Amino acid sequence: MPSAAARKPAPAPDSQAAFEAELRELSAEARARRSVDSIARAAVEGFLWAVLAGVCGKLLWDSAVPPPFFWPLALLDVLLLWDALAWARQARAELRREVAVLARVRDLRVALGIDPPPERRP
Repeated sequence: MPSAAARKPAPAPDSQAAFEAELRELSAEARARRSVDSIARAAVEGFLWAVLAGVCGKLLWDSAVPPPFFWPLALLDVLLLWDALAWARQARAELRREVAVLARVRDLRVALGIDPPPERRP
């Protein structure tokens, strides 16, 4: 005997056309993975922050009085850390949105009969 999901009637033709249009739109949106670019930028800035923090720490450790170029370097270091955290926060928000879009795409593919329901997948 088929399961309840397998016995579910096919969507009405007008809703099927709406589902197909939504699937096309969301599929195009799901292909643009903007969170990856944001994570990459946050990682590069975080690495540069760590290197510059090491340089600033070494300057403080080796000098009785910090050299004049220490303060601009320290300011740049703080700005790199702040910007890396901002990009990481933005990447998390984009990732949450992308996960929701992909879940909706999966639901639409199941509703249109393109993919089998989750309980029938191997």
